[in-house]
Amino acid sequence: MFRFIEIKRRRVVTSLVACFVALASAFALAAPTATTPLGAINGIEENRVLAFKGIRYAEPPTASQRWQAPRAVGKSRKPIEAKNFGPACLQPTSTQAPAGPTSEDCLFLNVWTPDVDRSKLRPVMVWIHGGGFRTGSGNIPGDVLASQDVVVVSMNYRLGPLGFMAHPALRNKVANVGLLDMVAALDWVKNNIQSFGGNPHNVTIFGISAGGQAVNLLMVSPLATGRFHKAIAQSGYAGWALPRTASAPSPAPKGADMGAAESAEVIAAALVAKVDNGRQSSRMLARLDGQALIDAVQGFQLPIVDGTSLPEEPGILFTQGRQAPVPFMTGGNSFEGSVMPGSGISAESFKHMLGSDFPGLQGAYADDFAVSPEQGIARIFGDNRYLLSARMLASAMAKVKKESWLYYIALTPEQRPADLPGTPHGYDFVLLFGSDPNAKAPAKDLGVRMQQYWLSFARKGRPEAPGLAPWPAYLQETDRWMVFGLHDGEQSGVLKAKLELLTRRYEARVQ
Repeated sequence: MFRFIEIKRRRVVTSLVACFVALASAFALAAPTATTPLGAINGIEENRVLAFKGIRYAEPPTASQRWQAPRAVGKSRKPIEAKNFGPACLQPTSTQAPAGPTSEDCLFLNVWTPDVDRSKLRPVMVWIHGGGFRTGSGNIPGDVLASQDVVVVSMNYRLGPLGFMAHPALRNKVANVGLLDMVAALDWVKNNIQSFGGNPHNVTIFGISAGGQAVNLLMVSPLATGRFHKAIAQSGYAGWALPRTASAPSPAPKGADMGAAESAEVIAAALVAKVDNGRQSSRMLARLDGQALIDAVQGFQLPIVDGTSLPEEPGILFTQGRQAPVPFMTGGNSFEGSVMPGSGISAESFKHMLGSDFPGLQGAYADDFAVSPEQGIARIFGDNRYLLSARMLASAMAKVKKESWLYYIALTPEQRPADLPGTPHGYDFVLLFGSDPNAKAPAKDLGVRMQQYWLSFARKGRPEAPGLAPWPAYLQETDRWMVFGLHDGEQSGVLKAKLELLTRRYEARVQ
């Protein structure tokens, strides 16, 4: 009898196991699928949204395709598995651990969506990552915003000299193939996002730091025309001096030190010589070790004025009214100078760049210099690179008769790292995506409010929502900013005296 019971028990257990296996198989079969023009794409469900990760949007930019424009992928006969992030683009060896696996074959994007129902098309927010055009990837917590009824897209794009280089041996008209990658990703969005429940006619591009600068580049690049409908540039640097190719417009603006503008071809040849001292031919460049070339760069990688993908520095094009006529948000943080150590520019070299303007700026920033010369110079660096750009671009949107909104993030020590004299560069990513598990309640609350402004802008082109402080469109005459902090509110003339000094220096450089 006991043997009979044991046999029966085993049969019951076996049946239960079979049921669990069947249920697991059923759930596996029920994985979310988007039916796109490129074929079926299988994703996963996570954190209340559907995620499709590691979708190839362009063919591998390797071998003969290195430094070439990205090529669109064709239709796949088999379902595309999109359940894990693709490898990030090659970047400095020291950053590969946080970025995860890296490869020269890296042109992947990711989509997060509430569902793939085409009957209700949602606004699309395309995130462009930062990292000095040298580090970073599209591996972000996109579900944070997608769970609030928008479709979020992020992308990888070629970094460092693999994405931005003008070498005479290449004979390419376009030096910024990393920018072409972004355009290709936006083309993918236009052609496929409806299959993920996204509205291809309501696309907002946004990003921080190099991502904010990428937004500025897309705003003025003729190759990106018509591919987005709203733009948010967070801590971009449109007024910063850029290297130029021989085909860039002439006469050129001055360089950052008020001397001659840097030659992109000279920079490229010197960089390649660090990796290989042989004759620099197109064949030699194709054989170069990509990782070694990436590691040879010191500091940030800069985009290049090549006359084609980037006709001129974006600040100049904005003031000429040659930017995309779309609603535009931009701004920066109160201590952008925190990024200076990673820029490759020392305090002493930046002081040298400022030249005869330094004494006047030192007086304007006396409070910071009273703490230390390093803090004073870092504060000037941050304001000159980021806040000057934001104010200038917001004002220039009147040239194309489109509204703009300008912001300034000035957190209290209770909301930010207390050992810094202001809100550090890039901290708005932490606020928007809630990515700091140790953030205190005031910072989390501000992050929620900022999300509502950003989402409102993506939905209807204006940053306004019930329960939030009014945020007026920017006018040069009134110079009103939205100041984010413990209590949000508009304020006129943020850093006005300092920014006007920096503006005069900028105008002298570009005239």
